Amino acid sequence: MIFILIITALATTAKGTFQRKRSIKCSFIETSAGQQCFSEVGKLLLFHLTNRTNTEMNLKKDNGLQIFKYNHQRVTLNDEYVEPQSKDQSETFTSGTLNLGKAKKRHSGNYTLEEFKSNGVLLKKVTVHLEIQAPVSQPAVSQVCLSPEEMKVSCSSEGDRVEFSLSLDSQLLMCLTPVNCTVNTPSPAEQDKSSLSDVTVYLNGQRTGNLKCKVWNKVSRHETVIHLTDCKDFIPSFPAVTVAVIAGVVLLLSVALILGITKLKNKPRPTTVNESNSEAEVVYTEVKVIRNENKKTET
Repeated sequence: MIFILIITALATTAKGTFQRKRSIKCSFIETSAGQQCFSEVGKLLLFHLTNRTNTEMNLKKDNGLQIFKYNHQRVTLNDEYVEPQSKDQSETFTSGTLNLGKAKKRHSGNYTLEEFKSNGVLLKKVTVHLEIQAPVSQPAVSQVCLSPEEMKVSCSSEGDRVEFSLSLDSQLLMCLTPVNCTVNTPSPAEQDKSSLSDVTVYLNGQRTGNLKCKVWNKVSRHETVIHLTDCKDFIPSFPAVTVAVIAGVVLLLSVALILGITKLKNKPRPTTVNESNSEAEVVYTEVKVIRNENKKTET
């Protein structure tokens, strides 16, 4: 049987040094392989395609879906993925930069840019992997005393692909150390949407100090600090299930006792007639006396 006592601690939050940009620009200038770009949901998403003029470009996503085409000063856009900045689509592509509007999860994927000379000769072909992530939330940190010798500390945060770091004062607590550690991360099917992740560490019940939890992903980061208190004053309490069972048994016994008393009160009792009980009920019975009417004969 495990007894749990929750210790409430005041938490202080600290803002990370991560700079939140108003817009994210993904560059297609370099031709090196394995290029990646990360953007936060809702931020302005820009593609820096080229600095050259008088060229033709074709931008496709994943399995060949046409996103953008530039041919002889004419711009063609896929409106499902690019938000035109005005009725004139050419204003969406200026100075070699394509403005896709606010970043959405559906923008994630592999983009391939092909640039040609006016005579059709291929100048370059660049592929960039784009991932749009929901930012991490301020981490929630808690301490639970399981016994005077053991405590559980947990940290949780909402966002995409959340990474954690737990430290107690100057000591870093990691899942690969001898302490028990459990990390819950979103399944592959859930990674396209923001979800809750958490990390749990079990420590000696007498540990104290400042526990810091840092969370981050490719587009944001936060941290929270709480002060751990020892579990020496831990007082066991009955689990709610046991209390409920005891209460049910007591209720059944009470009902049975009440029914027994009621039945006993309604049971008829015999009545005794005596001088002191003048109001007692007297039962009269009709008695018949038969006389012998045969007369003796005189001799």
